[in-house]
Amino acid sequence: TLLRKDESGWWLGEKKLPNGQVVDGLFPANYCKPVNGSVSGSSGESVSDKMDKMYTGPSSNSLYNNQNQSGSDHMLLEKNGHKTSDVERRHIKELKEKNQKPISRTVFRVYAHKQIKYGAAVALVSFGLLGVHFGLAARVEGSGFMDVILGIVAAGVGILFSTWESMHHGAPLTDMFPLRALMWTVMAGVCFVSFPLWTAGLFLLVASMIDVIGFLKEEPYNPPKQRRKTQKEREVAEYAAPENFCDWVKSFFISKYEENKLQRMIFCAVYIGANIGFAIYTFFLWLGIVNAMPEEDRLTIWVVFARLFGAFINLNSPLLLIPVCRTIIRILYNIATSEETCGAKALRVFFAFVPLDKAILLHRTAAKVSLMGVIGHTIFHFINYQARPDQTVRAVGLWPFYSGIVLLMICQMLYHGAFEDVKRPNFEIFWYSHHLFIPYFLLIITHGAMGLNLFFTLLLTVPAFLYITERILREVRAKREVAVTSVTTMEPNLLAIEFDKESAFGPAGYREGQYVFVNCPSVKPLEWHPFTISSPPQKDTFSLHIQVQGPGSWTEGVRNHLCSMRPEGKTFHEFHRRNAEGQLVKGRIYGPNEKQILLIDGPHSAPTQHMTEYEVAIIAGAGIGLTPVVACTESIVYHRWKYGLGKVYPAHTHFFWVVSYRDIEAYRWFISKVTECQRAVSNMRSKGDTMKGKTWNFHIFITSVPKTINQTHVQEAMIGIKRNDFWGRQSVHDMKTLQEKSSFEKKELFAYMLNPTETEKKFNDVRVVKGRPKWDPIFQSIAKMHPKKNVGVMFCGNPFIGKDLKKMCIRYSSVERGQLFRLHKENF
Repeated sequence: TLLRKDESGWWLGEKKLPNGQVVDGLFPANYCKPVNGSVSGSSGESVSDKMDKMYTGPSSNSLYNNQNQSGSDHMLLEKNGHKTSDVERRHIKELKEKNQKPISRTVFRVYAHKQIKYGAAVALVSFGLLGVHFGLAARVEGSGFMDVILGIVAAGVGILFSTWESMHHGAPLTDMFPLRALMWTVMAGVCFVSFPLWTAGLFLLVASMIDVIGFLKEEPYNPPKQRRKTQKEREVAEYAAPENFCDWVKSFFISKYEENKLQRMIFCAVYIGANIGFAIYTFFLWLGIVNAMPEEDRLTIWVVFARLFGAFINLNSPLLLIPVCRTIIRILYNIATSEETCGAKALRVFFAFVPLDKAILLHRTAAKVSLMGVIGHTIFHFINYQARPDQTVRAVGLWPFYSGIVLLMICQMLYHGAFEDVKRPNFEIFWYSHHLFIPYFLLIITHGAMGLNLFFTLLLTVPAFLYITERILREVRAKREVAVTSVTTMEPNLLAIEFDKESAFGPAGYREGQYVFVNCPSVKPLEWHPFTISSPPQKDTFSLHIQVQGPGSWTEGVRNHLCSMRPEGKTFHEFHRRNAEGQLVKGRIYGPNEKQILLIDGPHSAPTQHMTEYEVAIIAGAGIGLTPVVACTESIVYHRWKYGLGKVYPAHTHFFWVVSYRDIEAYRWFISKVTECQRAVSNMRSKGDTMKGKTWNFHIFITSVPKTINQTHVQEAMIGIKRNDFWGRQSVHDMKTLQEKSSFEKKELFAYMLNPTETEKKFNDVRVVKGRPKWDPIFQSIAKMHPKKNVGVMFCGNPFIGKDLKKMCIRYSSVERGQLFRLHKENF
């Protein structure tokens, strides 16, 4: 009998088994489907009949079906009149949190929530105040009084909407009806009564329609995760108190250099100065134009301020295109990180000042400044129109007003689709909304008197040329016939795909930690998703390890498509095809539907490329961010150290991996890689001087470890360890190191990680620590171990760990000691 549905979308229920035992438990909503009747069923049916008739799922006898363990049942049993122990209940709670999948992968309601919280709220307040201004200036009792009242109401409602959405995080008022959408629609109708509020009304209507789409898709409400707070204290190196102003200036610049902020501060100063200078130039230019107008056609001073804010749009909107020219950035990046030539060093200096290696950050900064310009430009133009409506229409025509409203709607869709809690759960919303940049730029080009914005068009020329070149290069790369050589599926939710390197990248290849965009024409032909390459660049193939997100996701579609081309029941399959000469060769290009299986765009630059600049490197990853860690450690151990001549960069490596306890099973393939790398390192130490003057350490931090480990869960996880596919596909390096000596086996490491009995345990050079990393003593130890050597810190993963690493780099950098820690972190 199904009892009730909790807030997270799970059903609570109980069922009487044939042996008379009653079990109670939980199962996800996406495994329940109403067939007919009500939940309680008809009174004449047995409990078991009602259960089987009313709901269907993967198994009618499974109260809690864990799809990641092949349909095995996890129940809360009543044994001898006593309920299951607290330990087992905690284990089931962990499994629920791990495997909970929403009914729909879409997040339209979150998308609507963001639009109301920010865009619509700001529009209501801004245009509400403009309405008050319109009404007070109209001096007409009827319309003027109405504009004032509606303006005050709109501004107040905007504040209430923003406050409510901030407090309740987009929680629906009821699951029976899209009540929030109805409220927004009613408010939109009120806005359409007053001319200054029309744009705010359009914002509300768009958000209402998106919320209704989410309601129709039966999206469950998932409360936002409470992230741990970080201490926002300012960490700087300690210096003696400066005696005079010159000493203070010197210490200030030294501290900023140690924090790796000095060069970026110079860039920011140039960037801000360029914006202010261009805005001032535009202000005085239009001030002269307005003053030169005849009295009967003269516009107000407000149009000058509108043009000032328009200058921010004209300058920053073209800059949005430069950071997304990934091919050009990658070429420069490869040169800068490939060798120690004068050209490479010059490019490193260039990248130190111009943050193209932080392209997304630069893109977001330019976007925020552009948005500021959009808001100011709109407000001041409305004020000017209110004072001189006829003169304004004669001067610029009606098209700038029509195109401006459309541009505001585009900004609403585009900006709110870029929020992390919209982008991460559903990349498709971000992808499609961001392609509104095409009409955005076309409309700005025509957004001016006589249908032309000349300043913007001139400033757009070079960035547009670079971006068009970039898109042409992407199309050329996308048409390469990339051969998929093998596919491996590992429970619970991992997909490993291997490609032929030559067919994907040509002779140029790729570098450690670089990423590619992947497209599957048979799933969604217009979508490209980024994945980091998880294999060393010296191999003939490259691999991607993809975490399957769940039902309805793009990743699930790719997995199903690839699995349909292999024998049923096999977890690993190697593809072959006939070449033009009729010979059987590795790899398959086209699927059974005659479409190319997968398209590859890349490779693209990544922070781990910087490791070749340092003698000492810290390479860290968290969760699925371990993929560049895999590529780097295999490249260093199997190639750079084994075959390198002379001084090798890096010579001292410290690897760190932070993983949640509940995700360990999904990463057993990586545990195998670490073990085999340890074997190779031990072998090099025993055979000669290869490891002389080199350091290899690997630290694994296991977070969220239960206070009491469920031993049944550990035993279940170890079942199948003798299967060939348990550890994923073994590489050539893995096969070569099977006979090499090591103080531990991979199954020992895996078993201990599932049941960590000690705070810290050492497996040769691999250390397993229970709990979060304490970076302070780690950085202190590395600083003492490698005095007077700069240390490169490469990281991919949770941004909160990135903040901790940044703080440590600042703390342990010292010009006086001759040692700097430089952080390079992933920014997708």
